[in-house]
Amino acid sequence: MLKGIHEVTYFVPDVHAAFQWLHSLTGAELLLQRPDLIQARIGPSLVTFHPEDEKAPPGPGGQVAYWRVDDLESALAAFEERGGHRYRRLIVGPDGMAVAQLQDPWGNVWGLIQAVQT
Repeated sequence: MLKGIHEVTYFVPDVHAAFQWLHSLTGAELLLQRPDLIQARIGPSLVTFHPEDEKAPPGPGGQVAYWRVDDLESALAAFEERGGHRYRRLIVGPDGMAVAQLQDPWGNVWGLIQAVQT
């Protein structure tokens, strides 16, 4: 039923700074830019940055989107080089997938996932 991430919305204090950070990390393509919203594409997925508000402050909110990566250690390093930090440690699940969670400079949680060779 689920075929992958289509769109993830992150609530941030500055949508332009958030997009610049994402672009430096991934080369994300800018799709839509308004004063109150920026939307970008990474592969087939959309990322929307929306201004934080009383209903949706930045930070961990209970949902984590996991992004497929080819090299988890390199991806972790790239996040950390750009002001992110590890939120939950790297683990390898019983299904053979390695996962980790990081927080971006605004406190949002990003999940990363990689298939592990056995």
